[in-house]
Amino acid sequence: MHQPTVADWRAQVEKELAGVPFEKALVHTSAEGIAIEPLYTELTVPPAPARPGQAPVQICMPFDGDEAARAEDLAGGAEAIWDRRAGVVHIAASGELLRVANEASAATAPDATVLLSTLAAHAAGADGADELAATLSMAAARLDAGAAASRLGVQIAVGRDTFGELCKLRALRVCWAKLVAAAGAEPVLPRLHAVASPRTASVRDPWVNMLRGTTEAFAAILGGADLFTPIAYDEAAGPPSALGRRVARNTALVLREESQLGRVIDPAAGSYYLETLTDALAREAWRRFRAIESEGGIAALVADGRWAKRLEASRQKRSEAIAKRKEPIVGVSEFANLDEKPLPHAAAAEGVHRDAEAFEALRDRADALAAAGSLPGVALVTLGPAAEHRARLGYAAAFFAVGGLRTHTTASTADKAPIACLCGSDERYAAEAAAAATALKAAGCARVLLAGRPGALEPALRSAGVDGFIFVGCDVASMLGQLLEVRA
Repeated sequence: MHQPTVADWRAQVEKELAGVPFEKALVHTSAEGIAIEPLYTELTVPPAPARPGQAPVQICMPFDGDEAARAEDLAGGAEAIWDRRAGVVHIAASGELLRVANEASAATAPDATVLLSTLAAHAAGADGADELAATLSMAAARLDAGAAASRLGVQIAVGRDTFGELCKLRALRVCWAKLVAAAGAEPVLPRLHAVASPRTASVRDPWVNMLRGTTEAFAAILGGADLFTPIAYDEAAGPPSALGRRVARNTALVLREESQLGRVIDPAAGSYYLETLTDALAREAWRRFRAIESEGGIAALVADGRWAKRLEASRQKRSEAIAKRKEPIVGVSEFANLDEKPLPHAAAAEGVHRDAEAFEALRDRADALAAAGSLPGVALVTLGPAAEHRARLGYAAAFFAVGGLRTHTTASTADKAPIACLCGSDERYAAEAAAAATALKAAGCARVLLAGRPGALEPALRSAGVDGFIFVGCDVASMLGQLLEVRA
């Protein structure tokens, strides 16, 4: 009996892809430039070092001056408080203080553990490899200055890519072990304080933040964090409510106590995929760390502005992926709810670039236009029977909702809506789209779009009056911004 091999599997997959390149269809690249394969069948890398005898993660709630909230957090099960103003983490039971230092700080605290923090870099747009590289550079500077490795810890953000963020924490341990060995320091792993990413939170459909917070807690705990700070679902809109803090705190507690997370030391160990991703991320982070050191260290890069430029380039790359919905945001760039009542919100905190900002700005503009009675309507003009247009009709309706634009469906090419979008099959487009576009322009439509890629039909369709095309991979944010300029 023939035993199937990976080559057999690959041949069958390529047959099913019918000419579409395997790498294009099934291999994607992470923000760090790491190829993520669809299948891992063997372990070819050394496992990441585990945290032997790790105690259950401690829940560490943030404090910004509200004493009543701090008392409620401690009474509700939090074991630590992170004073964000003073840059200090206080462990309630032992009274231990952990002092937070960022990339620009060279200060040490002989009497306390120093948490080397890359939260500001993460908020500004850093990817995982840059966060790790900056952490290693900060640690190297302190080890060179004589700091004890046992007195160094790490404060790092955990975002919504569950497996990627879990592996980021594991990769940190790989790199840390190599760093302290190279420095001749004691072979200890750092105290790890994981913080739910404020970058991933949204103001629109904020309830989804509860789900994001859950996956971030999951990644932090299984990744081996000693401390975890959750984020309230409404914190992106301003000071969190009592309900927001309670839900955030209890989510982490339930995951720890009822879901039994943290009871197993390094549950990702041995997974072909997770070990391979951990190794690849560790290697990329180490490469970037060496590059930073060759340029004078992280403090030098921060001082002369090179670090800020690097983070801005990373943020721009991420923003482009989000704008094209290659990194969708549930409730914002996907499955937008036009009837929700948004939370009152102010501008984001300085230095924080949330993933959802561009799309939320579109929704704010749409709300203002609607209040003034000048929000353009959108007619979804169907071509052919429902079986032919149903898929693209649904796609188009969801597309326009992301920008706060309401749609209605019609089969008439005499509709006078300011914006019209043709929805049908490729075959129907070839036969009828040009005439339909011409009729819609004649009826007064300012902007005529077509749902789908035009292919070879594009020149003829544009000549007939089609102004643009919406499809998977187009710049959704840019197109919706332009459509909001159309007046009713």
